[in-house]
Amino acid sequence: MKNSRGFSLIEVIVVIFIMAVMLMMLQAAIHSGVLVRISKSQSIALSIARNKLESLRGGGYASLPSSGTFADSLVSALPAAATTTLTVSTYNAKTKQVSVSIIWRDSGSTASSTVSLSTYITETGGLP
Repeated sequence: MKNSRGFSLIEVIVVIFIMAVMLMMLQAAIHSGVLVRISKSQSIALSIARNKLESLRGGGYASLPSSGTFADSLVSALPAAATTTLTVSTYNAKTKQVSVSIIWRDSGSTASSTVSLSTYITETGGLP
């Protein structure tokens, strides 16, 4: 028998296939890490908005503040440059619409993300 050197075509194809599968798995792992980070930021922003609306509803119609920004201890858990906005507008004579927005930009991203929640608060309680 003749001494053969090198690899057969089948061996080369198998190695290329294995490397391709490994690269796809690496890409999926990197992408899932990004999705986890984005999901965590969205969850934190949703908690901030929900907590703010619940505290405003608990305070009642008479104690609603004017529109503007507000502070929350969880904002520091969001990526840098996160902003919070509270908008209080008149819906009708005895009802106000309250909207809370949290805007942030994830690191390495050029687009900003936003979570917004709204509710109505009436003078006498209940829905308008």
